[in-house]
Amino acid sequence: MISIILASANPLLLTNVLKNIEQTIGVEFEIISFENGNAQRGICEIYNMGAKRAKYDILCYMHEDIEIKTQDWGAEVVRIFDQRPLVGVIGVVGSAYKSQIPSGWYAESYENKVIFCNYLQSFKIENKPTVHHYINSGTDDLATVVCVDGMWFCTPRKVALENPFDESLLKGFHGYDIDYCLKVNQKYEVVVTFNILMEHFSAGGYTRAWLDDTLKLHDKWQSSLPRSVKDLSETDRQLIDKRTYKWLLKKFIGMDYTLSDIHQFLNKLRMEGEISFSEYLKYLFYAFKYMFKKEKLLNA
Repeated sequence: MISIILASANPLLLTNVLKNIEQTIGVEFEIISFENGNAQRGICEIYNMGAKRAKYDILCYMHEDIEIKTQDWGAEVVRIFDQRPLVGVIGVVGSAYKSQIPSGWYAESYENKVIFCNYLQSFKIENKPTVHHYINSGTDDLATVVCVDGMWFCTPRKVALENPFDESLLKGFHGYDIDYCLKVNQKYEVVVTFNILMEHFSAGGYTRAWLDDTLKLHDKWQSSLPRSVKDLSETDRQLIDKRTYKWLLKKFIGMDYTLSDIHQFLNKLRMEGEISFSEYLKYLFYAFKYMFKKEKLLNA
């Protein structure tokens, strides 16, 4: 029924997640795991190897730091694909809008609900309580989105073989989920299900490696972004994009990029016509303000 494909960097986490899958999936399955503790292979290469090796028609790509709470979740995955043959990806976290601005799957909007999710987030490093993130704009079991988060998603094997992960471009561990969804939703639907609940034990983080892969990803898809499956007004899109730029600039500064680095990045966007001169000045001002605030906090 379902082939589970994992890249493992921690034997204990792998043991725990395999036990969890066995106890909850509720359908016939196989595990295809790749030991990758020294990061010798990128996630795209591993996932492509797993798809070729799989014997079942449904693939489930997942992180090993997950515990699935829903009993017989495999039967729910099978049901969705059987009843919705145009569905190419099922996730539990996703966005109905993907900005052309370098970012993750997330889109910040207060005017329209574009984020859909149902999962528990724990914090293994910070001393913070587990949070249940549930956002559903209606009563449907599924929400159509543009892209999903890569912590867990399922796809038909035929779709995966038609749309291999781009291991020549993305050689690390970032951007593969967005890239895969952008390819798949040119022909199939990408959806978030609210009927499967899981706990994710890692909150993730943003590094220069993440930014490098994200910039490559957006260069690849620039001509077909932004992409939306919701009818958003131009004003709403502009507001989301403005917030995304501000978010990105904060990430630049958090990664200790200099104002000169940020200037080069924004000037490149201006020269390519992606932002106007006035937007270039505005975002450069935001960067200066955020950097000044960071320096002030460090020297307090």
